[in-house]
Amino acid sequence: MPSQGQLELDVRALSEDSAVRALAVVVEERGLLAEASRCPWDGAELSRAVAAGDLAAYLPPGRPEATDGELARAALEYVASLDEDMASTVAEAVEYARSPMERVDPVSLSVIVLVVVLLQTEVAVKRDTRGRWSFTLHKRAMRDAALGRVFTALLSRLTGGK
Repeated sequence: MPSQGQLELDVRALSEDSAVRALAVVVEERGLLAEASRCPWDGAELSRAVAAGDLAAYLPPGRPEATDGELARAALEYVASLDEDMASTVAEAVEYARSPMERVDPVSLSVIVLVVVLLQTEVAVKRDTRGRWSFTLHKRAMRDAALGRVFTALLSRLTGGK
């Protein structure tokens, strides 16, 4: 397994498509793909929920909307920093995503759904009795800037960079 620093470089070097593919592999490896497939919401619904709240205020002004690849890379960097097991899983996913063999990846889920399901201990999405969605970030001490980068990229995707 590469060192933590090398793994970060490998993740950052992934193309947009490869980063999304690696994220989907990590979600699948963690046993969360079925849960992600059953999510009753999509990125558009979350965007409306975020727009209805004040979460967009946490974005730096003038920052362009994060791409799917940027969001996927930020999530991969964060989960790789959690522990050795996750770092190993991310390293394997990166190698898989960079491999040249032809294949059809069965994942057609949005990156937003994949990230929220992967970070379900940090993010909660709920529907109230009136059918309105809410999006809650579980704020905790951010000793690691990686989680902050994930939230910034996620909010940027949900708000269109606004």
